[in-house]
Amino acid sequence: MGHLLIVAATSYLGTLEMGIEPCTKRLYNNFFAGLFHDIPEILTKDIISPIKRSVVGLEDIIKDYEDYQMKAELLPLLPKTWHEEMIYFTHGEFLNKIKENGEINAGISFQDMNKKYNQNQYSPMDGELIKGFDQLSAYIEAKLSIQYGVTSDPIREAETNIYNNMKDFKVSGVDLGRIFHYFYEI
Repeated sequence: MGHLLIVAATSYLGTLEMGIEPCTKRLYNNFFAGLFHDIPEILTKDIISPIKRSVVGLEDIIKDYEDYQMKAELLPLLPKTWHEEMIYFTHGEFLNKIKENGEINAGISFQDMNKKYNQNQYSPMDGELIKGFDQLSAYIEAKLSIQYGVTSDPIREAETNIYNNMKDFKVSGVDLGRIFHYFYEI
């Protein structure tokens, strides 16, 4: 749960640092999508990415199962008025998306999010930004684990791989690479 809270808080703060004035729904969506983005993984016991990617098609099968379990097991526990929003936060959680005419439009560029859709009526969500902060949180978790002596080869490998993949990363006007470098140095 700490991971989810960190992703939510940093996604919110990152939204404030995008270089534009985000609409209130964008701030709301980015925070709550960060908070709930891994909820479907509770249903599959959070299978780590290297295992998901080890067999062609396995990642898609797991995602389909998570979606099924969300609808069958989790959503019935929540008020019906929350269902649509929970699906919006958790399905395609790392895609920039909007709602237009009752339809979800995913894969929106950052530029279009800012120029065309930065209005509450479109319910914009910066999935790419959330993904960046999800990676930052995972990196910090691995780094702290190693520093406190709770380590293994996969944790050290994850720390190195995440840093190498993200050290020059910029998304949605935010230089996440600079933040990764800061944590790398400490």
